[in-house]
Amino acid sequence: FGSSVRSTLACRQRSRGHAVTCPQVENRARRFLWMSEGLRRRQTAASRAAEPEQPTVLGKLKQFDVYSKVHDDYTIKTRSGGIISLVSFAAMLVLFVSEFQTFMTVEIVDHIMVDTTLNQKLPIGINITFPHLRCDEVSVDTVDSTGENQVNIAGDIQKINLRADGQRSEGDHIAKEGECLSCMEANDTEHKCCNTCSELKDAYADAGLPYYHILDQAEQCKYSVGCQIAGDVKVNKVGGNVHVALGKSTVRDGKHVHEFNIKDVTDGFNTSHIFHRLTFGEQVPGVESPLEGTSKVVRQGAGMFHYYIKLVPTLFHGRDGPGYTNQYSV
Repeated sequence: FGSSVRSTLACRQRSRGHAVTCPQVENRARRFLWMSEGLRRRQTAASRAAEPEQPTVLGKLKQFDVYSKVHDDYTIKTRSGGIISLVSFAAMLVLFVSEFQTFMTVEIVDHIMVDTTLNQKLPIGINITFPHLRCDEVSVDTVDSTGENQVNIAGDIQKINLRADGQRSEGDHIAKEGECLSCMEANDTEHKCCNTCSELKDAYADAGLPYYHILDQAEQCKYSVGCQIAGDVKVNKVGGNVHVALGKSTVRDGKHVHEFNIKDVTDGFNTSHIFHRLTFGEQVPGVESPLEGTSKVVRQGAGMFHYYIKLVPTLFHGRDGPGYTNQYSV
């Protein structure tokens, strides 16, 4: 075929009655050669594509692809499709977050078992505020069914004096040198000056007069009118009582006795109180204290409050190990 073209370029020919020069024939022949060369290249590429690929491990994975691919030329993007995509993404995000929160939530499983820790002490954590009782007027005592008594517990129990506004007090008023503060109703020949709150109360006691009604008025006492009792008390794991009571506590013949003047009670011994904390055992998550936040207010006269508490020993197994506590009902 190439020789016939080259021989044609050497002479003049006529085509359909028109004279054709040798240069024109040469240009047409060159274009024909380029076309034939491109055709051969395409045939070669097609033949290579038709040859089967050598099977490989990754190539065999294509046989398991059940999701047929669509060419980009056949895809159309619309606004409705975009809205559906955004809604789907938001739904997936919400589901993921909710499932993750559920996964991270600690599940509490309850079951009943025998309590084998009766030989251990039970720590009782208390934090109670008495807005109208001075710390030197009350004592914290414990009595249990085995006869063990703890009188006016100190050490682990702190008594904090409070002002009338509930803030911590810096103490009673200190009389200056040479100052003589009045003994008020107890003023007599023996008690001319009462420069401290204790001297004022002693003067009233010697005169046989109740003094609770003047504690929040007298200059010697009015800067410490309330008391906050906070700390831990360890008791036996048996039935018993915790007392926050008026007067002096003693033990006589194995019995717990509170000594006070009955006139003090009727004079305005105000037992209004607020529970900030009351726990039996360790503090563990998920165990609530029903009395926390409870407040009782005595509007007039004196009052006495009793709380009957039933404990349920609880063993809590958490990430930090076991914790012994008690749930309670009131």
